[in-house]
Amino acid sequence: MRLRYFDGDNFGDALNPMIFNNVLPSFFDEDDETDFFGIGSIIGFDMMKHAKNKIIFSSGYSPAYARKYGPVAIDDSYKFYCVRGPLTAKALKLDANLAVTDGAALLREFHFPTQAKRYKVSYMPHWTSEYIYSWADICAECGIHYVSPRTPINAVIDQILQSEMVIAEAMHFAIVADALRIPWIPVKTYQFIDDFKWSDWTQSLQMDYHARKLPSLQRYDEAFEHKLRKKTRNMLPQQVIGLSKRLMDRYQQLFVRKKSIAALSALVQEEPTMSKDEIFNAKTDQLLDILSDIKRTYQPTQRN
Repeated sequence: MRLRYFDGDNFGDALNPMIFNNVLPSFFDEDDETDFFGIGSIIGFDMMKHAKNKIIFSSGYSPAYARKYGPVAIDDSYKFYCVRGPLTAKALKLDANLAVTDGAALLREFHFPTQAKRYKVSYMPHWTSEYIYSWADICAECGIHYVSPRTPINAVIDQILQSEMVIAEAMHFAIVADALRIPWIPVKTYQFIDDFKWSDWTQSLQMDYHARKLPSLQRYDEAFEHKLRKKTRNMLPQQVIGLSKRLMDRYQQLFVRKKSIAALSALVQEEPTMSKDEIFNAKTDQLLDILSDIKRTYQPTQRN
């Protein structure tokens, strides 16, 4: 059985091998007869569609990805043990009881060294946001510790544990913080941040999702120039493009950037949230029971 996940430049996806190789030791190999899909909004991705037999454990669905990859055609090759939340279950017309929570909750079972608190607040943007603008610079001006979504996973966990609270645009930064019992605040800077995914997870733990809005920022660089040329069908002279870039960058520096710094700084004083212990523990116990069922069903075959 293979462990499958989206292998991207993203902290959330990297949780898969760390968690599942620990909770399912000696379980995975390169046999492509059956694929195990865990953490991530990957239901409907091409790699799942083309798998022969699929075990779905705590995975999520996103309508935004469905628009890109097409509708999910569920057939007998799918075995749903649980999904991330009630919105995924409803969208796929699954039994509502399959909505448990994100598999990153299993970090509760890990024993991490006790960490002294070094940061009042830590912030992680969505991995795409980091390419759009240098949010590390904004955090530096706010006195907030910045954590890149491309940071190695053990280092991210250490920094979460060293924080009194976290601000998260990256959903799994909040999910892991919640699993480690560190309070968090969700933010949204760009329109591509997927409210469906956030609501799916928060509703699984009987929480509401209310993201604080931060003004959008971007680099006015070659990538922006390429988009501008494409939008205007390459009809603008270089002098006009150069002037446009300078004017927009100047406006952003004078007004928008200051608003972003003020908005992010203000969040430090807000009350963070966290799932209730009894709900979180009940859901994590449920995930462990499901894993036991998967072991009973599949591991004996693997040993032969």
